This record gives sequence, C-alpha cells and structure tokens, in this order.
Amino acid sequence: MKAETLKLGLIERVMQVQKKSTLERMDQLITQAEMETRAQESLEAISKGDVLSLDEFSQKNKEWAKENYTK
Repeated sequence: MKAETLKLGLIERVMQVQKKSTLERMDQLITQAEMETRAQESLEAISKGDVLSLDEFSQKNKEWAKENYTK
C-alpha cells in the first residue's frame, strides 16, 4: 500500500472518531511515533559522523543571523 493511500485511509477513519479522549490518545501516539523517528534519524546521523560541534553550530548560526538580519 502506498503511503498516500494509507494517509487518506487514516484521515477517513479519524474523521469518524467521536470521542475526544480517543482523538487525544491518537494524537499522543502520532507524536510519540514522530519523536521516535526523529530520535532514530539523529542516532544514525551521529553514527555516520554527520554532526557539527557546538562551536561550529554557534558560528554557523551567527553567520546566518548576520546575513539575514543585517541589511
């Protein structure tokens, strides 16, 4: 099943849910799944060495701010 088809099916099912507590639980589960996915992606990036030191990150932020806010 394609992701888009699955999304549409889930949307249809969610639209039929009436209980607020059920919707809140679904929201919690989706949030948890998103956070787990992001954590896994971060761990993979770390293992590949695809990271910046805090000093590098700070410097890049300063450069970005200077380029975008000093005109």
